[in-house]
Amino acid sequence: MKTIYIVDLIGSYCGMHYYDEAFADILRKKGSQVKILSTFNEQGEKPFFSLIFGRNKLISVLLLLKNYLRLLKHMITHKRGVYIYMCYGELYDLLMMSPGMVSRRLWCDMHEAHALKYIDTSRVLCFFDWYYTKYVRCFIYHSERTKNILNTIGVKVPMLYVPHLKYSFKKKYEEKSLSKDVANAFVSIGKIKFLFFGNLSYAKGIDIIVDVFARLPHGAREKVELVIAGKNVENIDFSLLYGISTDYRVLDRHINDDELVYLYSHTDVVLLPYRKSSQSGIFAMACYFKKVMLLTDIPYFRKMIDEFPSFGRLTSINKYRQSVEDIIKKPVLDNYYTTSDCERYEQKKEINDFVTMVDAEINRV
Repeated sequence: MKTIYIVDLIGSYCGMHYYDEAFADILRKKGSQVKILSTFNEQGEKPFFSLIFGRNKLISVLLLLKNYLRLLKHMITHKRGVYIYMCYGELYDLLMMSPGMVSRRLWCDMHEAHALKYIDTSRVLCFFDWYYTKYVRCFIYHSERTKNILNTIGVKVPMLYVPHLKYSFKKKYEEKSLSKDVANAFVSIGKIKFLFFGNLSYAKGIDIIVDVFARLPHGAREKVELVIAGKNVENIDFSLLYGISTDYRVLDRHINDDELVYLYSHTDVVLLPYRKSSQSGIFAMACYFKKVMLLTDIPYFRKMIDEFPSFGRLTSINKYRQSVEDIIKKPVLDNYYTTSDCERYEQKKEINDFVTMVDAEINRV
């Protein structure tokens, strides 16, 4: 039996280990032998990769080279293995996928074909497109946008669709694992609790949140708590929020698993003011905890809310503040997540069909 290796350089850094574990779980349930090569411990084993993020540039580069050499050695010594690389379209992915040149069994799970920060004419995109068409033997995609990109660049190998897998995750937290700032994040009784979670970047609309909550009328401001939690990847200035309200809190750092569960468990509304995205782990996590979402009207969110209207409210960027105020004025938050929407969202048939296709493709190589 061929072993499937799920390769993920990000892993625990941005919560992708939940996806990796869910992916491994569905494959194992169908009898496949699966190992995860990533930055976190699986079943007590030492992490395969060193974490390159959140360090100074020199250390990050040296660790990246170390990770590259380790993966190259692994592929050379496990030639019968099938490697499914989690691709985010970042520059480091080009290096980490290059060992696939010595393997005939490199697959790509396309979380992003090209990182959103790259313009369409950049050389980085040209290198990605060249590599995709030359060395990847099978693609896994989760959105029509990604499929269209692969078709446009002339991919001829199989492309397998699967809904973005629901995270394999817990719903309980250990209080001893909560830092003081998280434990005190939501403390007021009777106030509507808003959460922005994830990388704090302009693409995710963090500046929209700062502007909206800084400009809330005094009466509305007194009725809310806001927590912004995640890595400040673009050095966003939050000084506008500081001093406006003691119920506005910014946790600009890595949030551990127990802290994540605590924040999602205690929030009422998850804010997703994204400017662009082809998929969203934050959307999936909000669904997992059945939390109301306020989403911008971008194609991905529009598609999801058209299909699952009880999951949240869709609005434009220009009307985002008004939508927040509408929720504050009339906080009807218990008519969401209908049974029918939840059952369709699980998409069990699509996932079973995907696993069958994976088995067929693996048996061909």
